[in-house]
Amino acid sequence: MSTVLNKLPVSEDLESRIQYLENQVKDIKERTPDNKVSIILLANDFDKAVAAFFMANGAVAMGMEVTMFFTFWGCTVIKKGRKLKGKKFTQKLINLMLPANSRGLAPSQMAFAGIGRKFFNYVMKGQMSSLEEQIQLAVESGVKFQVCSPSLGMMGFDDDEWAVPVDVCGVAAMYDTALHARTAYFIS
Repeated sequence: MSTVLNKLPVSEDLESRIQYLENQVKDIKERTPDNKVSIILLANDFDKAVAAFFMANGAVAMGMEVTMFFTFWGCTVIKKGRKLKGKKFTQKLINLMLPANSRGLAPSQMAFAGIGRKFFNYVMKGQMSSLEEQIQLAVESGVKFQVCSPSLGMMGFDDDEWAVPVDVCGVAAMYDTALHARTAYFIS
């Protein structure tokens, strides 16, 4: 019920004027974003995953409700490991080409044939929490995790492959969350 804010009817009785004002307040409340953050993660790059979880945990620390939506390559960030049994041949190939979990993610820049992640872990040590610590903090802090259902079907991920509690849903649920959030980020 989106109405255009008009002038308060002057000639109406008091009850009509109160009803008019109540409708206007309701309309404004419906269009006001909630104190929520939506983070949509498409990438499975180490540095982008670290940034996503630092943003999520920072928002929680500020009292905001956070939902993270993982799609395509981003799904590997929160997987427990590699599971091939019971998958179709193409799904096995996809799973073999992707990192098994967050520990296998490479940085988007300066990968140096696999040495880049080790280098970044070394540089981060004592300076900031590891990605795995950030993921655990997000779980403990109540971050909500959504996983894209169409991505699961295509990539062959199963409901029991997650290192965090997930809600398997489609883009409609992601949009519902993002459109009601104060801030939404898409990380690719």
